[in-house]
Amino acid sequence: MAQKLIVALVFFLEGKCALAQALAAPDEWHVIASYGQASAPRSQGFAEAATLSVARDFPLGSRFSLGLEFTPLFVVNQTRVDLPGRPREVAYAVAVTPVLAWTWVPKASRFGLRLEGGAGIFWGFSPIPTEGSRFNFLEEFTGLVLVRVGSDHLVSLGVRRVHVSNLGLAGPDNPGLSFYSGVVGLSWPAR
Repeated sequence: MAQKLIVALVFFLEGKCALAQALAAPDEWHVIASYGQASAPRSQGFAEAATLSVARDFPLGSRFSLGLEFTPLFVVNQTRVDLPGRPREVAYAVAVTPVLAWTWVPKASRFGLRLEGGAGIFWGFSPIPTEGSRFNFLEEFTGLVLVRVGSDHLVSLGVRRVHVSNLGLAGPDNPGLSFYSGVVGLSWPAR
């Protein structure tokens, strides 16, 4: 926090007030939960995922921020169609994703919008998808409607697309999974 204030003071003294204000703006925390279903690959049949994440944003300007999202609980319910009679498997993973976000919440309004996207790393405690690997990359894109609750909290509702893939780094087999999820979140302090 002290470094942020020193950098903000330097920019302010140099006449770059907008950047100084952005650096001095409060950081924002988020708790995010999602649940969704996979759209690919066909070998997975019906796969679904649920996540619980915590994120912190660092302002880059009046509407942009760079954040880091940590997902300590990424649960995938998956199966292999090519193995008849095999029961569904529940696989667990963790992920860390840097996120670039655009947030718009007018001061006079209770409602706002947020668009965010990022790419990070993903580690499964068993292969995800079942034909894949434990180490994967994760990319996500999220669109949210924000609702102001009180003076410094926002509730968010939206849709998230997540793609998990090892990019072929774990061998020639790179099945990947894409999930489309509903998202609910809570943010504080609100901008």
